[in-house]
Amino acid sequence: MILTKAYLREILQRLFMVLAGVIFLVGLGAAIRASATSQGAPLWVPLSLVPLIVGQALPYFLPVVLLAGVVLTYGRMSSDLEHIAAFAAGKRPQRLLTAAMLAGALMSAISYPLAAEVVPSLYRNMRSLVNRVPVAALENTNPGSSELQYAGLYLSWRGRSGPGLFHNVLLSLNDVSGVGGSAKAYSDGDGEEQLRLRADSAHMTVTDNTLSFAFDGLRTFRDTRGLFTNPGRSWLTFNLSEMHQRQSDRLRAKDMQSSMLLQEIRNEEIDTDKRDHYRFIFWQRWSMSLSSIPLALVGALLGWRLRRGGFLAAFAATLGLLLFLYFPVFFLCDSLEEVGALPPLAAAWLPLFSLVPVGAFLMYKEQRA
Repeated sequence: MILTKAYLREILQRLFMVLAGVIFLVGLGAAIRASATSQGAPLWVPLSLVPLIVGQALPYFLPVVLLAGVVLTYGRMSSDLEHIAAFAAGKRPQRLLTAAMLAGALMSAISYPLAAEVVPSLYRNMRSLVNRVPVAALENTNPGSSELQYAGLYLSWRGRSGPGLFHNVLLSLNDVSGVGGSAKAYSDGDGEEQLRLRADSAHMTVTDNTLSFAFDGLRTFRDTRGLFTNPGRSWLTFNLSEMHQRQSDRLRAKDMQSSMLLQEIRNEEIDTDKRDHYRFIFWQRWSMSLSSIPLALVGALLGWRLRRGGFLAAFAATLGLLLFLYFPVFFLCDSLEEVGALPPLAAAWLPLFSLVPVGAFLMYKEQRA
């Protein structure tokens, strides 16, 4: 019991050390991604995106943190020959692995609420914020950009001569509901309402929830009558609230909390494929969380074999196991379930069970040593 407490304490100390380093590195990557995504929006936009990106990435990095902490602890134990002394005192290998199993169980208890409740809400908040980025960037458009996309609206230009003043403009919109102005026209010949136009120049303004364009030299405008030319000035107005609402309504299964998934699974009105996908996402979260226990076991056995390998060897072994076994199986099963090649239950739990042969092999080698 004393050994278990000591090893568990050491695992947690190393775990928090590695976690701090991983969060720092992920935060740097998140800052770069947020800066690229913000498209010249005000500073609060990338600053708000960084914690959301870091938070939603944590469930994928917690296995790295756990493995590294366990490998380092049991590697230190092996280098000091503590396990040999424990075996000589009558301790079985399974008793020394108790601390690793407890650390894995603790990580599972932490990671499941994150994966089931916290991360889905972070996904939704991030998507909502990312959807608002182009609106926030409209009045402060990135000088180096040449296009802007938002909620089905696509605007590109070849030059600009000031804030909101663009030259040689192409604008298209797939859904014209909420669009007004003198340049309003609908097209496409297939029954869908679409908007396509070109202009020599466009002056864009944003007032409250209204996006307005004043076009000069409207050269082409496709509608049911063919091409339209207006050498004078034409106007278009867009309701940004309606556009953002349409963009935010698309809720994916991974954006839903597990409690919401259970409600959808019990809903008899949804089709079978969608219900199976909801089941897969629900069980995948359980599988990913419970994978911490076999991962901790494998990490302890790897640490015993690495001995004096140090931090770099421990980190290399951790990444090797995750990058060449666990995560490839995880994402392969995700893709196979999406195309219907694997049943939801098998696709959800196969990544966890892929760790069992590795643990059994390392345990066999340790007992033979």
